Amino acid sequence: MKKLLILMLSASLLIGLVGCKGKTDTQEQESTLTSAESSAVPVKESSEPKKETSKAEASKQEASKAEASKQEASKAEASKVVSKTDSSAADTSETEISKTESSETETSVEESTESEVSEESIEESLVLESSAVSETSEEESEAEESSEDSQTEESIPAPKPPVALSGDTVDAAWFDDAVFVGDSVTLKLSYYADNGSLGNATFLCAGSLGYNNAQMGLYEEGNVHPVLYGEKVTVFGGLSQLQPKKIFVMLGMNDIGLYGVDGAIEGMKTLTSQISQSCPDAMIYIQSVTPMLENMQLTDLNNRTIAEFDSKVQPICQQRGYIYLDIASAVEDGSGALIYDYCGDPTAMGLHFSDAGCDAWVSYLKSHVA
Repeated sequence: MKKLLILMLSASLLIGLVGCKGKTDTQEQESTLTSAESSAVPVKESSEPKKETSKAEASKQEASKAEASKQEASKAEASKVVSKTDSSAADTSETEISKTESSETETSVEESTESEVSEESIEESLVLESSAVSETSEEESEAEESSEDSQTEESIPAPKPPVALSGDTVDAAWFDDAVFVGDSVTLKLSYYADNGSLGNATFLCAGSLGYNNAQMGLYEEGNVHPVLYGEKVTVFGGLSQLQPKKIFVMLGMNDIGLYGVDGAIEGMKTLTSQISQSCPDAMIYIQSVTPMLENMQLTDLNNRTIAEFDSKVQPICQQRGYIYLDIASAVEDGSGALIYDYCGDPTAMGLHFSDAGCDAWVSYLKSHVA
């Protein structure tokens, strides 16, 4: 059995090999025939494909040219579109720029107008504020003046009832509790009073002293304050220390020449108010400024301005309750000038007293103070 199978397989293999060989020979023969045919007709078979290839290539080239032409046309159209777009964009940009510039101009004009209106408003506001400030300042000034007037009125002591003078002559002892306040004219009287004619009266006087500079500070530069018990004091400081019962004041000669009559009067009002505050219980006597020699008068300080000052002092004394003493009437020559014999410096200033002038002065005091 096995042998039979082996034989069958071997036969199959042989048949297969023979078939393959036959096919191979047939293929070789076909190849030989094909080769022979190719060699027999070489031109016709080779030229036709070339022609077809040339036509195909030409067609391809025309197609390529057509495509290139289309692309160029497309690019040209695109360029035109871009150009139109750019032109339109440029026009639009210019229009927008123009509009922007116009808008900015209008805005600038509006801002300028607003600025001008604002400036006008500010100016009007400033004017109004200035006016308001001015009105406020005027009101404050008026209030301050009113306050000052009120304070001045408050600082002035209430007027004392008028003193009924008996007209009797007093002796020297009557002046023991008196203080004399004055300038260099009174300074001469203090020397004269060393003879006891005015008792133990105290003197607060100094050369060049006046109603105005008597109000300077104790250590203020240029002050001419009097000396009391070896120490410099202000007038009201010395009076506060002494607390006299009677105060005799003769100032103004040095004020008239420096401040004029009105300036001297203002100084008189202020200083006498301070004196009243320093010594509220004292009787205050205001002595007139005495005249000068006729030939020694000055432009600002002369017998006319002295008389004017004295005439303005009298009503103040009456209003405030001071006793006014007209010493000038006791030493003038009838024409308003100082009697020559009463002058202690006829060749110098022509206004200080001699001993004879002081004697006339003391006599007047003794007969007009009580």
